[in-house]
Amino acid sequence: MLRTGSLSLASLILLGSATVGLAAHREVPYRTATTGPFTIKIEIEGVTQAVFQSVEGLTSASEVVNADEDGVPVQVAGPLKGARLILKRPYDPLLSGLWRWRQSIIDGNPQRRDGHIFIFTANGELAAHWVFRKGWPCRWEVPLLAAGSAEPAEEVVEIVHEGLSLEPVSGS
Repeated sequence: MLRTGSLSLASLILLGSATVGLAAHREVPYRTATTGPFTIKIEIEGVTQAVFQSVEGLTSASEVVNADEDGVPVQVAGPLKGARLILKRPYDPLLSGLWRWRQSIIDGNPQRRDGHIFIFTANGELAAHWVFRKGWPCRWEVPLLAAGSAEPAEEVVEIVHEGLSLEPVSGS
């Protein structure tokens, strides 16, 4: 269970020890990436993957189905539409857990995993907690890796999942 009362954000960002296919080879201090007033931390099956600059695709949508109720045409909610999360962070070659998860897909050993997206305020307090279920990385890329560039390369990971929920946060 995550508690943020007396823990600093830095202590929440520490990388976990090796876990099959996910954690980095060793603990690596990671630069805290803060985007505006929020910090975004991604955790997959209990292992912190790092702090991300952005998350796209926090979406919930249903198919709209035409139906008939007592002779009156109506539109009702159908099956949930598939969704994808797109995670972006500065590329750090020492953090290879997400690539190794992607490699398991390439190797024909897909591993669907549950994950958490934690949104922290500038004060380090938990503001939101999203959970995705049975996700797997359908895309991993570093679009541009330029030696000598002052700008860090960006790592992009796209995760398909089978469900997204917003968990209650104490105090809200």
